[in-house]
Amino acid sequence: MSNDLSDLTCRAPVNDVFKTIYARRSIRDYRPEDVPDHVIRELIKAGTYAPSAVNKQPWRFVVIKDRELMKKLSNRAKELWMEQDVSASNPDIIRLANMIARPDFNIFYNAPLLIMIFAHPDAFSPQIDCALAAENMMLAARSLGIGSCWIGLAAVLGQVREIMNELGVPADCKLMGCLIFGYPSQLDLKAPGREENVILKWIG
Repeated sequence: MSNDLSDLTCRAPVNDVFKTIYARRSIRDYRPEDVPDHVIRELIKAGTYAPSAVNKQPWRFVVIKDRELMKKLSNRAKELWMEQDVSASNPDIIRLANMIARPDFNIFYNAPLLIMIFAHPDAFSPQIDCALAAENMMLAARSLGIGSCWIGLAAVLGQVREIMNELGVPADCKLMGCLIFGYPSQLDLKAPGREENVILKWIG
């Protein structure tokens, strides 16, 4: 058995689940129309069907459709990032800093919907559980023709108690991830190349 994923002899039949997984992209350009509320609820429901350690189901969600608030949160996150002492020797950091420094750059890419995922305090493995919920939501969105993107730059907002209070987040809940959703300006984007030789060892 080859350890290379390009080996077609071990390829499983491709059904709609595989097609959705292979078609998902991180979308950074959205059309202006809103995602309907009933669809938002279905995306969150899909998130809650993710597995969680000891069945804690730790995820809690804040839904933001107010675009002025999203712009405010973007500006605050950019300020927090620019205040950090980062090394200029890393080209990825330099590129990121230059992008953040642009006055017109919105870390949420002007998407119509932001869903912030928090974990309640008695979670057993909050980061893993909430990441699994997020992936469920992004795949569910893609199956409906809705784009999504995980916004890592927004993580710093969880450190600002004033913002969390404004969003109604209890002090014992921790921000795990921020997802944007919306209808993509272009849906069927080509996937970046994937490394095929990723199996370290195939035993048995």
